[in-house]
Amino acid sequence: MRARTFSLTYGGVILLLFGSFGLFNLIVDPFWFFREVEIEGFNRDKPKAPGNERLVKPALVAKLRPEAVIVGSSFAEIGLPPLHGGFTRNGRLASFNLGLPAATWNEVYCLAMFTLRQPHLQRLVVGVSGVDSGPCPTDDQLAKADYGKLLFSRTALDASRDTLRRQGGVQAMTREGLWYYVRYDADLQTDNEIVGNFALEFRRALCPSADELPRPLDSTRITKAPLAAGQAAGLRNLIRLALQRKVELVLLLYPTHVLFNEIVRRCEGPEGHWNWLWQAVAVADEETGGLSPLIQVWDFFGYGPQNTERMHAGKPMRERQWQDFGHFNEEVGAAAFDAIFLGDTRYGTRVTVANFDQVVARTEEERRVFLAANEWVLPELSELMRRARALPPTAPR
Repeated sequence: MRARTFSLTYGGVILLLFGSFGLFNLIVDPFWFFREVEIEGFNRDKPKAPGNERLVKPALVAKLRPEAVIVGSSFAEIGLPPLHGGFTRNGRLASFNLGLPAATWNEVYCLAMFTLRQPHLQRLVVGVSGVDSGPCPTDDQLAKADYGKLLFSRTALDASRDTLRRQGGVQAMTREGLWYYVRYDADLQTDNEIVGNFALEFRRALCPSADELPRPLDSTRITKAPLAAGQAAGLRNLIRLALQRKVELVLLLYPTHVLFNEIVRRCEGPEGHWNWLWQAVAVADEETGGLSPLIQVWDFFGYGPQNTERMHAGKPMRERQWQDFGHFNEEVGAAAFDAIFLGDTRYGTRVTVANFDQVVARTEEERRVFLAANEWVLPELSELMRRARALPPTAPR
């Protein structure tokens, strides 16, 4: 065989193998980007989609053109249901959960601004964990899919193989981007195992004053001074762009578990949450004049039933509302969306400058009544601190 013929034949074989490699990953679609083939028992469950969200989720927003989007950290990705009837206007709005694990506020801000610039968007929920802004990738960068990694990387091949092997189990993520995280973990069945899981996340909240009882709320420590020029630029930019594009924007302060509320109260003071909430409502009021129905601030901090599930509840993780003190399941998120989009008054509050002081007073009274009626809180909090402190520094999540 002549050298030229050999080279062409060899090159053709390489191209054929390379093409087959890419075709295999396209069909299996382990990261749920292409969505050309979905077959029960073959590739419908995507166990490798969690952990690879940054590779596909922003590009999917540009590709799928959803009309209702959720943006936030893992709290949003795990707990806020994109198919909620109120959120989707009973299915009339195509929806997507653009939550990302361990997302910083600046990453959330950048993704929210990118989403607001999508032409089909009508409704956006942003899980708020900051107020400022920093540099962002361009929209073209966020919308661009990396086909090399999706089709021709070793990571994609390994993920495709794993996808084929792990069909028939509990679903890891929905096609709309809701992640189940450790909800269906077989090792989280007993109260003792669940307390240990809480402790893994809880250790980051500990501080030197964690063992001290918190002082009473001092309303004079809630700072309501006007924000300086340029302060809270991130929230201002989000609100201004939403108003410009006539998009409904919900700034959502996440639900927090009662045990987290109590440890933060000891470590940051009773006014910490309220100072943070005031910044959000003050910015919204300044930017809208308190008039636009398009912009809403909702707070789900509190001591009502949704936030007070016991660690010692006597049921496995799959039946619980909370996976740890920060990650709530979609039942809690659905209750929050019931309040925002269906008018259910039993959970959460739409907060404005006008009702802010009333919300603070009502929540403080709710806390007093709850703690007086539930003696389990302090023992479970003490147990959780002991378990968290006993963990080795490199204990896995």
